[in-house]
Amino acid sequence: MSGIHDGMPSLPRSSMLGVLDHILDRVERVLASIASIVLLAMGVLISLSVAAREQIGVTLPDDILMVGLAMVAVVALPLAHVQRDKGQIAVTVITDRMPQKVGAIGSILGNFLGLLLFGALAILVMDSIPKAFVEHHYYDGQLSIPVWPTKLIFGIGMGLFAIRLGLCMLGDLVVMKNRRKADD
Repeated sequence: MSGIHDGMPSLPRSSMLGVLDHILDRVERVLASIASIVLLAMGVLISLSVAAREQIGVTLPDDILMVGLAMVAVVALPLAHVQRDKGQIAVTVITDRMPQKVGAIGSILGNFLGLLLFGALAILVMDSIPKAFVEHHYYDGQLSIPVWPTKLIFGIGMGLFAIRLGLCMLGDLVVMKNRRKADD
């Protein structure tokens, strides 16, 4: 991540959107750091698992399951930060050839649709957590790892991503409005 925030139009820090952007940016950085630590822990777990299996013939219980569950945090937690920095892969062959206004409208529409999709996903996942907790849902395996923490991490990641998409959409609308005023 570049840290230059290409994906987010600069918003005045005195505005409500600017304050929300600043707070969200801090939270996103913390979650991206947590995801980095989890990724490092995954590497250590995999290394220990392989070493234990090869050197002393012992397998770590549920090592593959734990790596898979950790992957949820590695992927979901930094999504909003990646969106802010426009760090995702994008194919812009067609939109680069269109007028700037059409590209801006496409960006706003894409952010809106993403907000709806990932917002709904976050709500559905977060809604399923109490049931998983109360009914003691566990993953199959020797350690009986509960399901709800993974759902919580995924829901937080998707929820923040949806909020970031909404903020990017609003920022793009503000830029489009200001550009229209400047053109007049």
